Amino acid sequence: MNAPKHQKEKEESSSGIKPYLKYSGMAFQMVGVLVLAAFAGIKLDDYFNTTVPWFTIILLLLAVIASMVLTIISITKK
Repeated sequence: MNAPKHQKEKEESSSGIKPYLKYSGMAFQMVGVLVLAAFAGIKLDDYFNTTVPWFTIILLLLAVIASMVLTIISITKK
């Protein structure tokens, strides 16, 4: 049986919104992880009185790698 015309239009319009929400959510997730890593790194550098911000650098690099891996996994997953 065929679905009514208005139901097909509703399904088509909602399918165009889902990828937009998915990718914008991933962008906010990446920014959130980077901000959290920077904040934690700064706090650790202050706590240990480091002259070079090693904790910030290391945590930000780990956050970038983790964000990229999660993004690749999310994009390849259907």
